[in-house]
Amino acid sequence: MEQIINLSGVNILQGDKTILKQVNLSVHEAEFVYLIGKTGSGKSSLLKTLYGELQITNGEGIITGYDLKGLKPKEIPFLRRKLGIVFQDFQLLMDRTVIQNLYFVLKATGWTNKTEIHKRAMSVLQLVGIEQKADKMPHTLSGGEQQRVSIARALLNDPKIILADEPTGNLDEETSEEIMQLLVALSKEENTAVLMATHDLQMVKKFPARTLRVENEEILD
Repeated sequence: MEQIINLSGVNILQGDKTILKQVNLSVHEAEFVYLIGKTGSGKSSLLKTLYGELQITNGEGIITGYDLKGLKPKEIPFLRRKLGIVFQDFQLLMDRTVIQNLYFVLKATGWTNKTEIHKRAMSVLQLVGIEQKADKMPHTLSGGEQQRVSIARALLNDPKIILADEPTGNLDEETSEEIMQLLVALSKEENTAVLMATHDLQMVKKFPARTLRVENEEILD
């Protein structure tokens, strides 16, 4: 099994403040892993470190072949192409249609052929079950549909791993379940690892998987 994430002995800081210390973490391809812990415990900081927003200064950190310790600013966009990132608040561009949101990301990540761009955008919308909404504006969609669009967007460049930060945080229980089923299916069918930060323990119970707890500045397996 390919190792997608490998952190050993990493301290995570925001400014001078230590958020997490001596983090050891490995995630393999197609593995589904929860990151649980109270709000403010450091879950988001860990994800930010993995997508290159926070730098690591000690220990070893590799994700999808990129060394996080020596990561140069110009490498960050290339790292992020190998990751899918899903946020709690969808972060869609509200002034363009669903499919134009996807075109935007593809163009920004180096795709140039219009036919290929359209084909890829439609294929990820099919994957998440909302291809019929391609020409709708995001504000006309339900919360669950908007989150499906953001998951489709995360899948555009065929990522090795999806980093999901409270992806069900703004959704009701039924919609949350649908989004969870989708993420679990993607990890199995597309061989995509998923690292999901959540404080929704109901979902963890309903969809059991390896669970890491963040508390007292530590990550416990």
